[in-house]
Amino acid sequence: MKKIFIYRYVISFILFFIGNITFASTYISLSPVITEIIYSLGAENNLLAVSSTCNYPEKVKEKPIIGDTYFVNMEMIVSLKPDYIFAMTSAKPKLGELSLTNTKPVYFEFTKIEEIYETINNIAKITNSEKNAQRLIRDIKQNIEENRTNSPKKILYVVQTNPLVTIGSESYITDIIEKSGHISITSDIPYYYPNITLEYVLEKNPDVIIICFPSDVEKLKELFPKSRILYLSSKQRDIINRPGPRIAEAVKLFSTLNFSEEPTH
Repeated sequence: MKKIFIYRYVISFILFFIGNITFASTYISLSPVITEIIYSLGAENNLLAVSSTCNYPEKVKEKPIIGDTYFVNMEMIVSLKPDYIFAMTSAKPKLGELSLTNTKPVYFEFTKIEEIYETINNIAKITNSEKNAQRLIRDIKQNIEENRTNSPKKILYVVQTNPLVTIGSESYITDIIEKSGHISITSDIPYYYPNITLEYVLEKNPDVIIICFPSDVEKLKELFPKSRILYLSSKQRDIINRPGPRIAEAVKLFSTLNFSEEPTH
């Protein structure tokens, strides 16, 4: 009887253990933003492949490349058999063939910093790293709060100069500027990247003009001699244009206006 009891106990324990095993999901990232989040969560071990634009952190260069903005290697996806593929909503058209596989696409889009936190939590659930997500979000929020300026300036953020394109209310970069304590003069325009006229800028009279890709800005200098014109480096463009874990760094860049006064390339 004692042996039967032990036998039943062992079997029950084994069945309980098997029933509570959680098999880790595998995934691919087609977005440098999502890739940064995965690494910040410490969930990169099950990241099977990334896009050619994923360049941060440095270790991501060890991962296989699955494609880029215009092409995705579907044969490679089929061979890797990931459970999920993370991408921005703009990638939906090129991932149509995923319906023929067992891979589930998960799409993301950002217009506010709060949506970054939601994305971190959503990815954490899939990658089984919820505790790390709580810590990460807490640190980001604290760093943002600590880097708010007490000397607000009116800022014009120029995406390109010809035509003159800026950021509107639907761009999360507008949210970054506001979180930094400054004022985006185009925050009331209800678009992502609206075209604006020089007359509009003259009326708003910005204190600071930030240029993403400096070209043909002599006219701006002539029209706005009292405005401080600043330029972004390629590294700063990555930090600002990627709504991920480095968002606190982006807020700090704006709060301190720590940009170059000479064009960078």
